[in-house]
Amino acid sequence: MVEVQEEKKEDSILRPAATTFKELWPLNEPYAYAALIEDPETKGLRYIVIEPTLLDEEKQCLDEIDGVLIEELDADLKTLGDPENAADYLRGKIEKIAKAYGMNVTKETLDKFMYYILRDYINYDRIDAMMRDHMVEDISCDGPNVPIYVWHRQYESLPTNVAFESAGELDSFVVRLAYKSGRHISIATPMIDATLPDGSRAQITYGKEVTRRGSTFSIRKFKADPLTITDLIEFKTLTAEMAAFFWFVVENRVCLMVSGGTATGKTTTLNCLSMFIRPDAKVVSIEETAELNLPHENWIASISRPSFGVGGGPAEISLFDLLKAALRQRPDYIIVGEVRGAEAYTLFQAMATGHGGLSSIHADTVEGMINRLETEPMNIPRALIPTLDMVAVMTRTRIGGRPVRKLELASEIAKPKRNPGELSVENVFNWDPAADLFSSTGRSGLIEKIKQRRGIAQDVVDTELARRQTILEWMVKSKIRRYKDVARIIRDYNNDPAGTFDRARLGLLH
Repeated sequence: MVEVQEEKKEDSILRPAATTFKELWPLNEPYAYAALIEDPETKGLRYIVIEPTLLDEEKQCLDEIDGVLIEELDADLKTLGDPENAADYLRGKIEKIAKAYGMNVTKETLDKFMYYILRDYINYDRIDAMMRDHMVEDISCDGPNVPIYVWHRQYESLPTNVAFESAGELDSFVVRLAYKSGRHISIATPMIDATLPDGSRAQITYGKEVTRRGSTFSIRKFKADPLTITDLIEFKTLTAEMAAFFWFVVENRVCLMVSGGTATGKTTTLNCLSMFIRPDAKVVSIEETAELNLPHENWIASISRPSFGVGGGPAEISLFDLLKAALRQRPDYIIVGEVRGAEAYTLFQAMATGHGGLSSIHADTVEGMINRLETEPMNIPRALIPTLDMVAVMTRTRIGGRPVRKLELASEIAKPKRNPGELSVENVFNWDPAADLFSSTGRSGLIEKIKQRRGIAQDVVDTELARRQTILEWMVKSKIRRYKDVARIIRDYNNDPAGTFDRARLGLLH
């Protein structure tokens, strides 16, 4: 074993005083922290990653260990399975190298070496700390010698103190990032979309083949604890009344699209609404990268695959291919993560034959969404547009200086009887940005269709909506927000409506 000396912990690991920062929070204690500071030049906020400091002699030792480790590493760390096994393997290697080269290091110094070796060999190198921050949604690098930017849930876009100092360093990192995703990136294939081991979505470019500055990456982080409808109500993205409405119509096999611009919460909202699908329904989801998380047992989660060659080919499996296959799997519901190409026509054909359909689309307004659907590359005929029952339009804005996401509009699409070539758009819910209030028009053609199809009266619908609103309000009050807990209550209501409602009603009274 390497000779280990004792030294005071506070001397080896940086523990900055919170008073020097606007905010400070741990990411990987006791080694990595995040802080917010005010930039003295721009007066804006900067996101600072704080890691253990290394003395000059410690840096030299770590460089020597790293060089030897690269030459002597005799195992693919992926093959070690459990990260703890990989960590034990690397620690043993480091101790042997330090002993062989006569490095007289303390236990605390060895711990710092382990932090950096694990960070760089197993985890995500210098962005690893940011990847651990639940308040960070996106991490993006625009090239070498440019600060990495993060999208913070509260403060939005922030520059960091982390950067890649050279093009070669960044090139090497994006190659490893692609490798972690099971993908290959090179001059021949300089741009890829990938899914990281933790489920995060990455868009990566290599060198200066498609970007002038050099290699880039943008990571949309996967949330291990996904947001639920309870969170959206708590955040005032929508109201319990609106959520109850969506619960009822989605359960009755609605065809719905969530529309909005970039980072407005489309996928999050789509995932929350998907949880309202009846627990016994068969669901097929189709995505380019895995982002949906459903509680349904009878769920086929399909992921598209690019070609292994250059320029596409027979090995490619597109969203269109997956959607065609889904129609042979007899689903009750088809969910397409995002429509933007030829798959849209097949989806509308499926919805026209009675399948429930949920999807998202990039468009800021209902009119903009219809225009996208009717033009290249989707080319949906006007006659098929009313197959889509409802559109939920998401928006991102600021209220009181804080960024918020809102379900701005819930609109139903119909074909007027007098002018079948035209489309009628009727709003069911609206958001007033000036007052920050939601309102209901009290009119829903979709509810009328469900009543006719099921042969139920309006009072039955009113009772159902009121019960579901009560259950949702109870979950918010009781802080029931975890994914599995919300799914369990939805399942309980499906099996025992009266009992679940009584439990919620009594819960609100206490």
